[in-house]
Amino acid sequence: MFAVLTSINACGYDQDLTASDPLRQTIRAEVKNAILTSATAKAASLPMCEFYRDHQPADSSRDLAQYVSLALYLGDPRAFAPKAKEAELPPDASFIIGFVPLVTKFYEAAGLGAIWQKHKAAYEALPNEYHEPLAKMLFDTEIYLKIPSAAYLGRQFTVYLDPMGAPDQTNARNYGSDYFVVISPSGRSLKMQQIRHTYLHYLLDPMALRSGSTFKRLEPLLEQVKTSPMEESFKDNISLLVTECLVRAIEIRTAGSKTPEAERVAEVDKAVNSGYILTRHFYEALAQFEKDPTGMKNAYPDLLNAIDVGKEMKRASRGTVRGRGGTRNATAVASE
Repeated sequence: MFAVLTSINACGYDQDLTASDPLRQTIRAEVKNAILTSATAKAASLPMCEFYRDHQPADSSRDLAQYVSLALYLGDPRAFAPKAKEAELPPDASFIIGFVPLVTKFYEAAGLGAIWQKHKAAYEALPNEYHEPLAKMLFDTEIYLKIPSAAYLGRQFTVYLDPMGAPDQTNARNYGSDYFVVISPSGRSLKMQQIRHTYLHYLLDPMALRSGSTFKRLEPLLEQVKTSPMEESFKDNISLLVTECLVRAIEIRTAGSKTPEAERVAEVDKAVNSGYILTRHFYEALAQFEKDPTGMKNAYPDLLNAIDVGKEMKRASRGTVRGRGGTRNATAVASE
């Protein structure tokens, strides 16, 4: 992660630079000096940076995201061997797979390994700084859902902290049963809400997979969200849509005791109007879940079975779903 993100910084990735951890500026200066003082490093940087410029997405917010996807699929530095076949890579990582041999050469020529070693202690200090609030958030989430940590042994939920990215972005990925969040800290704070969103998916997605046959009867609901302003994946996959609605309902219900009910209802309406049309159903159903001792694993089938498709379709048709107009303890790690 360090090698890939540091390399795109050397090629003009400047997003939210002034708001970033000071370590980002320090490392950028050292890499720039390596390029200026080494003909080999400069020669290696030219084709790499040309590739970077030629593969910038139209949506600038996806610039960092595609390199995060790629980095998560690469092996140890120097070789940077992909951990999967190219055909198995996510589309955004596959789009920039040509970056791998270029960053491999630049890593050696610019001495990124030595720069990493110089700042390794600072990277390793980041997890310690954020461990307590992160662990508390995960614990509180498990307590609300009444899910014991031992229930998901053998799976991973990992938070990577890397200051070389824009601190306003949180990139979440799941590869098989393992989930990753890549985030850049800003000052002394993390975007805990985004991390928790991914963690909720980490906990709830397996429940959806085990309930696959139940979703068939819910598929007519997809017709109600075709023109909604949300990601296309939610419009074509009922399982993804249902889980996202449940996640949002949980987030609203656990917004804090000081949040007025009127604000919570407004957030539910906002979610429904954006296409997450089952958020209200789950928001109301969770009120009873909170009173019962039954954990989410056992309560999940009943939450799905209680969905009245006809009622929810009428609700959606009466609403104003807007068209576009014409996520055990997390491990926070630093990774070279």
